[in-house]
Amino acid sequence: MLAKSLQKGDTIGIIAPSNPITQDRKFMLDYAIKKFENLGFKVVCSKNCFNIDKYEVSGGEPQERADDFNDMFSNPKIKAIYCAHGGDTANQILPLIDFEAIKQNPKIFLGMSDIDVLHLAINTKTKLVVFHGSDPKSGRPGKPMDLDIEYTWQNFQNRMMNKSKEIPASSERICVREGIAEGKIIGCNLSSILKLAGTPFFPNFENSILFLEGYSENTKKAICKLQQLKEIGVFDKIKGIVIGYVVGFQDEEWIKENNIKSKYEDIVLDITKEYNFPILKTNDFGHKCPNCFLPIGGTAKLDATNKSIEIIEDFLN
Repeated sequence: MLAKSLQKGDTIGIIAPSNPITQDRKFMLDYAIKKFENLGFKVVCSKNCFNIDKYEVSGGEPQERADDFNDMFSNPKIKAIYCAHGGDTANQILPLIDFEAIKQNPKIFLGMSDIDVLHLAINTKTKLVVFHGSDPKSGRPGKPMDLDIEYTWQNFQNRMMNKSKEIPASSERICVREGIAEGKIIGCNLSSILKLAGTPFFPNFENSILFLEGYSENTKKAICKLQQLKEIGVFDKIKGIVIGYVVGFQDEEWIKENNIKSKYEDIVLDITKEYNFPILKTNDFGHKCPNCFLPIGGTAKLDATNKSIEIIEDFLN
């Protein structure tokens, strides 16, 4: 199931289904809204967008967040739904989502990190292609955020408006294991993927290409999470892996703080040593990096040998 591409004049709805939009961070969202408006879009924030739950960790109580989610999908004026940022508690709204409303009103759904919980649940339950991409917030004096990167803005327009199937390299890619594969795009945040294990929302990895990225990772966490994927049979089903930016293994401050001496891709290669599927390392999606806007549920061709990734089927109408 495909949503319609964005056109100038369309309205983008902002929701906060995970972390709250606190006042000290609202200026980043305001900055992004101005950028969207400069591209010709209208932007509205959901009714409970700036709420905070009783534990002061989420953007409102679970029902409030779910109401905003469902209302945005049901509202015919909203052409795309953008989640303000990630966090940890998006899974609280899973049992409250109206999946029938999504089927009846397919539209662009975007976000990253904890929002991948919702991406995978939506695609699993409705087959709607959704989009992993940078948070809709940008601008920090002296330190631009993801959406302030030209690659990210250009890919947002190319993917959402022009339906481009190209995934250009934002920086040099690394072939970890040679090979070519085609499959359904599943990903991207590993912690979010594992939150769905054992639930009705866990995706079917058969004939898929697994896209992986992470934030607060270290060597022990990486080994633990990748081994869990292995134990639940994910590596038996997939056709290939694309590794995005992993902050804990690539950011200099994180590397120093956690005494990181390995590369994330080397851990992936070691844990999957009995498999022969291709593996490619990129910096084209994830936290604190450029983002290419991946269509989760779409189909891609991975050529790890020649370091290329291409979307090969339509992902928007």
